[in-house]
Amino acid sequence: MTRTEFSVFALSPNRDSVWHYHDEAWIQVGGPAGQIYGGDWGLVATNPESGDIFRYLDSPNAWQHIGGPGASFAVTGDSVYGIGGDGVYRYDGHDTSWTKVGGPAGQIYGGDWGLVATDPESGDIFRYLGSPNAWQHIGGPGASFAVTRDSVYGIGGDGVYRYDGHDTSWTKVGGPAGQIYGGDWGLTATNPENGNLFGFQYVSPEDNPDITPGIWIPVGGPGAEFSVSFETIFGLSANPDGGGVFRWDGHDTSWTRIGGPADSIAAALWVN
Repeated sequence: MTRTEFSVFALSPNRDSVWHYHDEAWIQVGGPAGQIYGGDWGLVATNPESGDIFRYLDSPNAWQHIGGPGASFAVTGDSVYGIGGDGVYRYDGHDTSWTKVGGPAGQIYGGDWGLVATDPESGDIFRYLGSPNAWQHIGGPGASFAVTRDSVYGIGGDGVYRYDGHDTSWTKVGGPAGQIYGGDWGLTATNPENGNLFGFQYVSPEDNPDITPGIWIPVGGPGAEFSVSFETIFGLSANPDGGGVFRWDGHDTSWTRIGGPADSIAAALWVN
């Protein structure tokens, strides 16, 4: 029987091990890592010394070397992408083979909806259309972006905006935000003044005209980092007592502490 779940992974405080939260317990699945990245395609991690990237093969200590170092990586539903010295690359799915799919980028953001990248000079944002060098200009610069299942969101000067899916048209869906985090569940944003967290799940007026297209709900207090999975939100606290990893209970602002301190967290699909 194949078991699939969207769970959370954590990098230990001193970055000497990678852990997976599964069946209400933490299991060590890897050694030292520089950064971890997660998404529907799975979990990847960089070697802290060489910067090389490895893919987790869903069993403790089973990792596949898939490529060399990059400035940054992003995981989508189909693969992992990285910024190399001269452009954006996509992992081909075997060995350490990557294909260059675009020119230089400032930042890349991935999710189930796809991949977007910013122009390193203008900050304008482009969507990858699935073929090498095929990109669509979809908007101007933003402070940050996040990809969900339905679209890409960005922080503009006066609020949070959602890409409408055509041309360079965006709709303002919320007020000012400090940080935004996206995933299959939806979008989360922090209040820029107090750090409190709010959640947003888009509802198309075409699918349900009786529901306002997107309502923000308070889901929690401030945290050092958040990661959005398929069914919930995970947060990393940075309290003076060392903090820990928390899971949103799915209602009100109730969270359950599921682990101790961590350097960083990443929600990713796990199949066994």
